[in-house]
Amino acid sequence: KRFLQIRGVPESESEDLMHDIFLAFIARCDSFKASGQGRGWLWAVVRSKLVDRYRQALKESNDVYDDSWDSDFGSYDEARLKACIAGQMSVFTRDYPEGAQALAWVIDDELDLRSVAQLLGRSYGATREFMSQVRSRLRSYIDLCLTG
Repeated sequence: KRFLQIRGVPESESEDLMHDIFLAFIARCDSFKASGQGRGWLWAVVRSKLVDRYRQALKESNDVYDDSWDSDFGSYDEARLKACIAGQMSVFTRDYPEGAQALAWVIDDELDLRSVAQLLGRSYGATREFMSQVRSRLRSYIDLCLTG
C-alpha cells in the first residue's frame, strides 16, 4: 500500500487498488513463467494496475455530468412547480433517506464524490454508481411535477 501511496494513490483508494492487484495476480497466474524469482512479473502486474488507475482517474476528471432536465412544457406556474418539487423531495427523502443524505452532501455541503464515498463507507466506484441510481430515482419523482 505504501508503494501505491508514494505514487499518488490516496490512502482511501490504496486498499481497493491492492484488492484489484491481487485479483489481477490470480487472473494472470497462467501467464507466469518460472524464471528467476518472479519479482519482475509481480511488479509488471502492479505497474499495469497502477497505470489503469491513472487512466481511470484521468477519465473521471474529464467526466461531465449532464444535469439538464429536458422539459417540453411551455407556460407553467412557477409557484406550483416549486411546491410540487418540494413535496416530491419530501417523499423522495422518506423513501430513500441514504440517497437524500448523499445528495445533500453533494449539493448543500458541496462535497466531492470521494468525500461522500468515505462518509458512506463505499469505494469511489460504488459511490459513483450509487449516485447515478439516486439521480435516476430522483428524476422519476421530479418528472411527475414536470409532466402534470
